[in-house]
Amino acid sequence: MRMKKVSWGILGTAQIAIKKVIPAMLKAEFCSIDAIASRRLSQAELIAAQFQIKKAYGSYEAMLLDPAIEAIYIPLPNHLHVEWILKSLAAGKHVLCEKPIGLNLSEATLMNEALKKYPDLRVMEAFMYKFHPQWGKVKSLIASGSIGTLVHVHIHFSYAQLDPNNIRNQKSMGGGSLMDVGCYGVSVARWLFEEEPVKVSGLSEYDPEMKTDRLTSGILQFNKGSATFTCGTQMERFQVVHVFGSKGKIEIKYPFNCLDQEATLILQQGSTIDRISFEPVNTYVLQADHFSKAIRTLEPLFIPVSDSLNNMRIIEQLRD
Repeated sequence: MRMKKVSWGILGTAQIAIKKVIPAMLKAEFCSIDAIASRRLSQAELIAAQFQIKKAYGSYEAMLLDPAIEAIYIPLPNHLHVEWILKSLAAGKHVLCEKPIGLNLSEATLMNEALKKYPDLRVMEAFMYKFHPQWGKVKSLIASGSIGTLVHVHIHFSYAQLDPNNIRNQKSMGGGSLMDVGCYGVSVARWLFEEEPVKVSGLSEYDPEMKTDRLTSGILQFNKGSATFTCGTQMERFQVVHVFGSKGKIEIKYPFNCLDQEATLILQQGSTIDRISFEPVNTYVLQADHFSKAIRTLEPLFIPVSDSLNNMRIIEQLRD
């Protein structure tokens, strides 16, 4: 029997929702977007008309009261994540929330404790990059010893955003490079080493006017090796991950935002270089379908809340 689609509500009209997530969820097999909410009804109605969404609400609270909505997607600024996860849970809704899961570890821990009161509800942090099949291949290459023993991972993720009114440049909203894109570097390093770092060190440069970190570098020391990352919000747009082993290396050319385009891994073993290509996929579609199926089947989440808490813990240590 065909699985019933999950009824979704979109909490907010952020650009990532409008440009990336809503179009993807409309293509997903197990998702039905049935409502969208904004603090301005006119804005909600505009986006609802654009995507042919049945219901538009002029407040977030009103949508949460809709008994037909089963799951909520939260694309709000970082400082609102935990507040609206908690309100969504209290309304009996499952939650897919944009990264990072909260503003700090204290908030994330509070959310996790609250989640224990709702054993039938699921919460997942939206690290969509993990759903690209190229990462399954990277993990299998490491596990098979194709590059020998994993020794070091280096991550770079940067872009240029100079508008002081942009939420990524608002300190009170959890802006800055570490929270916006550095969280990917922490996530990748922990995922590939399959353990938590025993020591971390961070170095940040802050914008003198906006007070957010515009450049952050981090070192993560693991029992099995180390990782370094650099992230920035006032740099040339660029992303790459290099994975170094005792007998080879892997380069992931588009590690994070590889949407609807061919992905390529470069595997180097001594003087032998192989290019491994992947057909275009939309990781937002894969993420939405995974979470929707997990709601219906109770299968384990690919990104459990425990992983999100550990990622937030390292981000906070780097920031401190």
